[in-house]
This record gives sequence, C-alpha cells and structure tokens, in this order.
Amino acid sequence: MFRGVTRNVYLLGLLSLFNDFSADMVTPLLPAYLATLGLGAGFLGIMEGVANALSHITALLSGWLDDRKHRSKRIAVSGYALCALVRPLIAIPIPAVILAVRFLDRIGKGIRTAPRDHLLTDSLEKKHWGKAFGVQRALDHTGALLGPPLAALLLGYYGISYSQLFLIAAVPAVVSILIVPLWIQERQTKEPESRPRLAWKNLPKPLKRYILIIFLVAFSTPSELFLIMKLQSLGLPAYQQPLAWGLLTLCTLLAAFLGGVLADRWSQRRTIALGWTLFSLVFFAFAFNGHLAWSWVLIGIYGFQAGLVEASERAYPASVVPAEIRATAMGWYYFAYGLGLLPASVLFGLLWSHFSPKVAFASYGAMTLLVIPLLALLPTHREPGEKGRRPYEAALR
Repeated sequence: MFRGVTRNVYLLGLLSLFNDFSADMVTPLLPAYLATLGLGAGFLGIMEGVANALSHITALLSGWLDDRKHRSKRIAVSGYALCALVRPLIAIPIPAVILAVRFLDRIGKGIRTAPRDHLLTDSLEKKHWGKAFGVQRALDHTGALLGPPLAALLLGYYGISYSQLFLIAAVPAVVSILIVPLWIQERQTKEPESRPRLAWKNLPKPLKRYILIIFLVAFSTPSELFLIMKLQSLGLPAYQQPLAWGLLTLCTLLAAFLGGVLADRWSQRRTIALGWTLFSLVFFAFAFNGHLAWSWVLIGIYGFQAGLVEASERAYPASVVPAEIRATAMGWYYFAYGLGLLPASVLFGLLWSHFSPKVAFASYGAMTLLVIPLLALLPTHREPGEKGRRPYEAALR
C-alpha cells in the first residue's frame, strides 16, 4: 500500500492489532475494576510503575538475546503468546493475582518489543523506517481503538460482569498468535564475528545521550490510566471510560502515520520535541481543568501527541548504531523508558493521594518541559558528525 513498506511490516502490525484489541478491552477498565475492590490511586501507581518497569527491563534482555541468537520471530511471538495466555486471569478479583497477571502481561510485552522492532527494520531500507514504524503503530492503535467500544457495549448494554468481559477479551489475542506468525518471514543472517555486549560502556555516545534523555522524559510520564482516573473523578461513569480510552487511541492512531512521515521527511528530533511540548501543555491543562467536557478534548490532544512521537522515538536508536547491535539498542531504549516509568507512576500516585491531582499534573508537565532542550545535544539521524560517516562510526573510532 505504501511505497517501500513490506508485507512483514503489515503482518507485524496485524499481530499488534489483535493483541491490542484484546488488551484494550481490559486496560481502560482497571481503575473502575480496582475501585470495586477498594483500591485507589496509590495501588494503581505501584502496579503500573512496577509493571511498566518490568516490561522495559525485559525488553533490554530480549533485545540483547536477539542480537546473539538471531531469533527475532521466535522471541517476539513468545512474548505475544505469554500476554494472550495470562491476561484472562485478571478476572480473578484478588489483588495479589491482579498484580501478578499485570506484571506477567507487561513482561510478555517486554519480551516481544525489541525483537519485533528488529524484525521490522530488517524487512526494508533504512530510509523507510519512520514510515514503517508509523504503519505498525497505526495498526497497533487500530486494535486498541476497536477494543474499548466493544467493552463499553458489553458492559453498558448487555450488563456482563468485569470477569466475564476479561475472559471474552482473551479471544482475539489467542487467535492471532495461532495464525498470523505463519506468514511472517525472518531474514537469515550470518553469525557475527564477535558477540554483542550488553555493557553500557560499549554503546555509541549518541545512543548513550539519547537513552539518558529518554529516562528523564519517562520519569515525567505516569501511566495513562491516571488520565482515566481524572475523568472518573470529574464524574465519568464506568461504562463510558472505555470510550475515553478509545478517543485517546483514535487520536494516537491518526497521528501515528503522520509522525512516521515527519520522522523521514523532516526530523526525528524535531518531531519528538513537538510531541513532548504538547504533552507538557496537556498536563498543565489537566492540572487546572475541572470540567468533564474539556477533559475529553485534552484526552484527544494527549493521544495525538503520543502518536506523533512513537515512530521517531523508536527509529532514532536504530538509526545511530550499526546493524549488529540494533536489537540491543532498541532494548536499551525500552529499558531506559521502563526505568523512568517505575518511579514516575509511583510518585504521581503519591502526589495525587497526599496532595492533589492538580499538584501531580502540574509537576509532571513542568518536568517534561525541562527535558525538551536536551534533544539539541543529539546528532541528527541523517547528518553525521563527520562528512561521509554515520553518527555511530564517529563515536566508535
């Protein structure tokens, strides 16, 4: 459909579509589900902080393993399979079980992510990476868009229980891992002369700088479920919460391909800076907004900025490293993001519980705004530091 984008990209996107169709019938309902068990912002913050940290730490290890073993497809599919198998167990209304299921679900995400991105970049030319990530993310968000309305329909119209809904949600994910991987092709590669190393000191300098910046921005990025909790505090009923999540996802979907095109044709760094600026402004607006109607608008803008930066954030680390450590570089990116997300959600939950939502949102908007100028320290993904060299070649001399 799009020039330069191969069949593998669409198949990987289709796998993500079915997985997110399943996941997003569950995720936007977690605040309301936890509330029925007497659990609030503090529990949600700890659960999401640890879960996302586990996801991104696992991504580092799976990326490194992929570079060593060259089994991108096998590792990625195993991650999708773990998510599909454990997710229905969240229907058991016991806090310890919910925590365990959420942690395992995010570990599955970590296992699949870096190898999947490696498989994607191996499937086409570098000049099309931004577009390819945009297509993959757009299909991913299409699945996430389909899940919430169906969940709202089943809850609001048919009146089924949360537990019944969570069991139904498992079906599309299980079906996808049984069918889609059959058509995904993996390029055969020669064994590298030297095994890739995981150590920080072995990474190119541009990647190190980027990883540190990603950690800082992740530290100012709490779980999106707090946005749903904000709407809930303004009076949004439980059966409408999946619709708010669906709006967020729709706007992310609409912006995802645009972000990929901007990454290829304009600048990855500038696209990231634009998205992070919108993020900061939305959080300031959430801090001082007390009207439910305006919150719907802010949810949409938040989703748009999320889609805008996804392709650039993922393409940049792959652009500044040699091919033999590309999956490891993607793993470091996800690891840094997860390391920042752990305290981000926990601290946000504490600020919400012990001070107010206004303090939490305003503090995180300010933190993100302070990180944006650091992007100027990064080399462009196109223009190498020395003529005729790519950024990592100058760094590795």
